[in-house]
Amino acid sequence: MSTMRELLRRAAGRRVTVGFDGFIDTIARPVARTATADAPAQYFESIPAFGQYLVEHGGKSCSIALHVERRQLGGNLPHLSRAASMLGLDVSCVGMLGQPGIDPVFSDLPCKLYSFAPAGEATALEFSDGKVFLAADAVWSDDPWQDVCAHVPQAEQLFREAELIALVNWSELDASQALWQAVYDRAVRPDRANFSRFAFFDLCDCTRRSAEQLDQVLKLLGRFATRRTVVLSLNENEALDCGRKLLDGLDDLGALTEALCQRYGIQQVLVHTIHETILRTPDGLTREKTRFVTQPRISTGAGDHFNGASCFALLAGLSDRDRVHFAGVFASTYVAKGSTPTLDEVLDAL
Repeated sequence: MSTMRELLRRAAGRRVTVGFDGFIDTIARPVARTATADAPAQYFESIPAFGQYLVEHGGKSCSIALHVERRQLGGNLPHLSRAASMLGLDVSCVGMLGQPGIDPVFSDLPCKLYSFAPAGEATALEFSDGKVFLAADAVWSDDPWQDVCAHVPQAEQLFREAELIALVNWSELDASQALWQAVYDRAVRPDRANFSRFAFFDLCDCTRRSAEQLDQVLKLLGRFATRRTVVLSLNENEALDCGRKLLDGLDDLGALTEALCQRYGIQQVLVHTIHETILRTPDGLTREKTRFVTQPRISTGAGDHFNGASCFALLAGLSDRDRVHFAGVFASTYVAKGSTPTLDEVLDAL
């Protein structure tokens, strides 16, 4: 444990650049039964219960009240960046964080903030077993990288100088393929290979993307892997979607991680589920059971906090097993506490 503590402390100040999303989330709980004089309101507790209600109203109309709990920063970039910054990394965010100027909802992020567009708006329906996001598509020009550089002229330099690049939310941003390609072409490809530097990717829910699109982005990750050590982070749903669309329906997660590495030349694949975390690297396969929180205080952003902690552990030089363990403890502490923990709090939990 003392060795892990020393490595983690040593990671402080390492430079990370994250792109490109940014949302303002309205967190709400769908009401199943309104309050009466004798009883409080009842909410849909699970996604299946909510889904069954919708199925039963097929061909009809229905109205669902939402109990709005709060408005908060959203998107993968803000949550991952907050987590990484709270652990001590020097994080620069290039995202949709407000125009003109940074939207106040992001102002308390402990990062360097660079915005090129207004924040997206999303509603997150929270349930005991997960969440459902409803978000409008952003509008992009024919040259989204130019859109970024017009407002953030130092964007290329930020990505070029980062010790770890984190690119997230490929699925929801229509311009993400072009933006990720531009980061590779302008900030990564001109440099010689340096595998002590990292490129971390989170595709997010890719079920709405075609097999051809998914294959295209993973081939791009393979090109990044010729210059950097690439880590692809997937949740269970995303991993199985890759298996269905690209790997002949492969659904064994351990075998799936190996197949993705071999097919696309990616060095590392990380899969986190509600039951376990799986990490495939050139050193082999690591599996660890998830610390499941029975009464979560928050679920939105849990995967991004796992990813932020994974980036930190990667830069700290932890072993595969210690990386998985650290990220899992960090994420479960966030879910149980309801806010982003500090490094000292995570070390106490370890």
